[in-house]
Amino acid sequence: MVAAANARDQAKQEREREAARGRERAAAVTRALESRLIGLRTLLRGVLDEDPYLPFDSFKEPLSVTEYRPPPRLSTPVPEPNWESFLPAPLTGWSVLSPGRRREYDAALAKGQDDYAQALAAHDEDERLRKENLARDQAAHDRAVDHERERVARQHRAVDQLAGDFAAGKRAAVAAYFREVLAVQRYPSDFPTGVQASYYPTGRQLRVRVDLPLLAAIPEFVSAEYQPIKKELRHKKLSPTDRKKLYQLVVAQMALRTVRSVFAADRSGMVDDVVCDGYVDTVNTATGQDVRWCLVSVQVPRDEFAVLVLDAEQFDPVECLGYLHAKVSQTPEKYQPVQPVLDYPWDDLPYAAETDATADLDQAQNLVGMNGYEFERLVLRLFKAIPEFDEVRPTQERRDGGIDLVAVNKTPFVGGRVAIQAKCYAPHRKIGVPAVREIIGSVTQREFTKGIIITTSGFTPAAREEAERLGVELYDGERLLWLLRHHLHREYTIVDTERRRAPFKSPPAG
Repeated sequence: MVAAANARDQAKQEREREAARGRERAAAVTRALESRLIGLRTLLRGVLDEDPYLPFDSFKEPLSVTEYRPPPRLSTPVPEPNWESFLPAPLTGWSVLSPGRRREYDAALAKGQDDYAQALAAHDEDERLRKENLARDQAAHDRAVDHERERVARQHRAVDQLAGDFAAGKRAAVAAYFREVLAVQRYPSDFPTGVQASYYPTGRQLRVRVDLPLLAAIPEFVSAEYQPIKKELRHKKLSPTDRKKLYQLVVAQMALRTVRSVFAADRSGMVDDVVCDGYVDTVNTATGQDVRWCLVSVQVPRDEFAVLVLDAEQFDPVECLGYLHAKVSQTPEKYQPVQPVLDYPWDDLPYAAETDATADLDQAQNLVGMNGYEFERLVLRLFKAIPEFDEVRPTQERRDGGIDLVAVNKTPFVGGRVAIQAKCYAPHRKIGVPAVREIIGSVTQREFTKGIIITTSGFTPAAREEAERLGVELYDGERLLWLLRHHLHREYTIVDTERRRAPFKSPPAG
């Protein structure tokens, strides 16, 4: 009876301990969910006390070099051989009087002297090698330190150059600075971190594109409760309506926070206007293709943003976007895209320097005035700026079968390796069928998926018919001007110098 009672008490105590552990797990889950939800609801308000300004000196890497410390195998001298260890055992007793033993001793002593001499020579050689290796190792360390000092010095000079270019209002430097400001913003660890920025000094406008999280970033649950009977946690769901509203709030806060960070970090008054577009990378459920869609787009002048009281108790980020005339997806949880407020293809030039491959061509506004090499360089830069193309490079040989550039079209299902032919002709010199057949021959021979001919001129009707039959894309002068305007944001003309008139209309404004 006593044993049975003890067993029941132990079982009860174990159930109570298990229930306590379950309640602790439920409480921990609830705390994590509450913390996540509070963090999402205060993405904007939670950083209003933070200063996003980054001094340029903070971009400089600290110099970190260590004092040379040789490894033990090099720092410790090689022990010298001990002469006594080479001596034979001394003669003792009656053996001292034995001539035979004396001869044996003398022979052993002579051998010991020879072995000692050899050991001493080997020691001297080992010590010489040790010192050489020590000197070599220290020299390598000193070179590494010098290289690191020079690398850090170069990086510091680059930062100083960036600071100077920023002060001068150069596009690349201004865009790079604010891109860095936005890249270090504190968001939940599972949020995407992609940021692009481009600066337009004419209107002192910064255009920013930020990556937005998907709906999966919003928790489905708000709390957890332990069920002792089933010995499991029961989660309380966040209603679908509340989850959608919270996602809308997150999108709105990220857009406003981006704008606020730019203006707050702009100590030099470099930016008067910010355009912020928020994008998600998702899948088009209608086609199954990967897509990148804009869910929010807002343009805010500095003086208009300055009147906003972001820390007011009644401030609503979603309503604020309406006040700012932003374009916001009505159903962002379904990733329904909107058209950006500025209808322009994204200009995210890879600014390795302030000038790019076509900067020195800006003075040659008439494309017909370029030589073949200049025109090929311009077309190379153009295709590198078109998002659908990647790995754009010029061909190395002139005997290229009419191919000037090769590229990879990244469009799913219809993409692949593309051969591009660039022809800088006077507008009245129309391109005929032979050029189309030349490039299709190269496409077939070298297993390209498509050929493209781009020209300052136009094409004969027969060439267009042949291109349509063979699957060759034709870019005439009018389309070329449109592409240059929308992807390189540069204005060019195509003027027939022999006839003194422009054969093409100005590129469309949209």
